[in-house]
Amino acid sequence: MKILLINPPVREWAKPNCFPLGLGYIAAVLEQEGHEIEVMDINAFRWTQDEVEDKIKNAEFDVVGIGGIVTVYRYVKWLISIIKRYHPQKRVIVGGSVATSVPKTLLERTAADIAVIGEGEETAKELFQALENNEDDLSGVNGIWLKDKKGRIHITSPRPIIKNLDTLPLPAWDLFPMDIYLKNPVGAPNRNKWVDGNQVDDTLSINLFATRGCPYKCVYCYHDFMGQGYRTRSPQNMFGEMEMLYQRYGVKYFHFVDDEFVMNKKFVYEFCEAVRGVNLGFTWGCSGRVNLMTENLIATMANSGCVLIGYGIESGSQKMLDIMRKKVTVEQAKQAVKLTQRYLGWADCSFMIGIPGETKETIQETIDFCKELNLVPEVIFFATPYPGTELYEIAKARNKIGDEEEYISRLGEQGEQIMVNLTDFTDEELVQLQGWMIQELDAWNKIKHPESR
Repeated sequence: MKILLINPPVREWAKPNCFPLGLGYIAAVLEQEGHEIEVMDINAFRWTQDEVEDKIKNAEFDVVGIGGIVTVYRYVKWLISIIKRYHPQKRVIVGGSVATSVPKTLLERTAADIAVIGEGEETAKELFQALENNEDDLSGVNGIWLKDKKGRIHITSPRPIIKNLDTLPLPAWDLFPMDIYLKNPVGAPNRNKWVDGNQVDDTLSINLFATRGCPYKCVYCYHDFMGQGYRTRSPQNMFGEMEMLYQRYGVKYFHFVDDEFVMNKKFVYEFCEAVRGVNLGFTWGCSGRVNLMTENLIATMANSGCVLIGYGIESGSQKMLDIMRKKVTVEQAKQAVKLTQRYLGWADCSFMIGIPGETKETIQETIDFCKELNLVPEVIFFATPYPGTELYEIAKARNKIGDEEEYISRLGEQGEQIMVNLTDFTDEELVQLQGWMIQELDAWNKIKHPESR
């Protein structure tokens, strides 16, 4: 079959720097199955809607697949309408968290035909084989929601998670505009490189994953479409990908986007040994979790080229951490940040405000936490209820959501605005409190580090 895969635009205020791993893997799997794949990467090229419509009008394909996160729902709905306008008989399949987190809304409110739920690689194999064979009955394809000709929705059995991640082919990079993604830095490839007073990022970088799943259940977190089962690739498989990206494209910084990169310490140590054993000058970054970090682990990571460990600290208040069900303590957070600062020179930390129970006292505790550690947060988010999270269910129970489609159509990126206020503050007060935190910590930093002015 001739399959058109579309990557919708995301975070349009920033340059496109995150390679669409989900579509990359799907494309690779489908190529292995003998299909002809064409990619329309709207996010990379940032075409206007008129340009996109013209490309879709003239496109030739048998089936179209769209991937994306839930914040691109409004664009995906428009995209589907354009596809159906010019190709009314062609099936439209949607995957990613935009399908997994709101499949009912997606199928009821758009002209999409099929929603792929969970990991898509194995589902794609079976689904496109069935479509190629013109099978009318897709009930045997696990992991999908679909609409019949009368508009009725049918749900097939859940798809088991992929236990051995090494069985997956590497992403089909050659089908995407790699020059665009590689030239826009992701993570911290050259954080300490400065030219004429400006920070310079000229090391080619790319995002990739080493693990899938997360055993923790923080109330605000949606674990994308990888399921709860925690799995790792083998260090040899990971390093082979890094070496290939280095040889083919010159990539030297690798940013792991896993929910829990450090969950399996044996895996991390083996990976560090593999990277350190081949002196190619790689650097890399990942997320950490404060209750899992030890001095030996951080030192080993730093010694193997790790230049960034990101922490979602979220709050310096134990009360708020407990409400979030982070399963960490403030003291663990302090220790992890101090060790990371010692071995890496900095710690990439983010915070959020607005979880139910937030008070001026808990916000002050977060400010005090940052001052004690000489820490300037990379960002302070507003807590946002995303579909599929416990926080979303709390917001629904409080009648804060209303119409789901209207709500997800307004969703911004990573808590940049107040979508639902679950505190006792007014929206204006919450915005002022965020501004107060930023100003207080900026002023503190200038006092402690006058050279940064």
